[in-house]
Amino acid sequence: MNSLFILLWDELRGFIKSKVMIALWVGLPLLTIIIHLLRPDTEGIPLSIFTGLFISSISGLLGAIMLSTTLVSELNARVYDLFLIRPVKRWHIIIAKYITVMFCLITAALLSLGTSLVIDHFTVGVPPKTALLDVLDSLVMSIAAMSIACVAGILIGILVKSVALAAILSIYLGQQFSTAAILPSIFLENIDPLYFSLGLGVGITAIILTIEIIIFQKKQF
Repeated sequence: MNSLFILLWDELRGFIKSKVMIALWVGLPLLTIIIHLLRPDTEGIPLSIFTGLFISSISGLLGAIMLSTTLVSELNARVYDLFLIRPVKRWHIIIAKYITVMFCLITAALLSLGTSLVIDHFTVGVPPKTALLDVLDSLVMSIAAMSIACVAGILIGILVKSVALAAILSIYLGQQFSTAAILPSIFLENIDPLYFSLGLGVGITAIILTIEIIIFQKKQF
């Protein structure tokens, strides 16, 4: 397990140094403020859920692109050849990338939804308990959507050899997957949004991660 923690730390440092995540941590709260100021017509969708959908769409898309393009670049550069002479398990690589990106995206989502909570409290006077419950629901749904998008990005990165193609597929599929865990629960009244998103997120993530680990174990470096 020491190799996993080392990989996690290396991946975290790499993503932070890329400055993409720093921009996300600053940019999403700013976009949340803009959404609240504009007060768009959400067609009956609670603003907290609308914000969660917006966050998961952007974050999931960015996470999918980063994971897919990074994997393709590293595979093409034969970075993983070094691991053949080191005591590093291949599934550690996949898990480390997934956990690192999810940590960064969840941090961005917390900052953004926290900003939403503060604005609602001081502008529309939403009771703290009610607002907090709405934000927690949005956070869970956002995490589920981002998780699905991220594992989709990893799968693309493993199967595709072109960075450009990986980016294009991630832009299309990442956005589709990022909303898959939220939209059905919004438009179907008989479904509990929280439990539906959580169940779908955990189930799809587990299935795709398992498939990815199996493929990556058999992949020739």
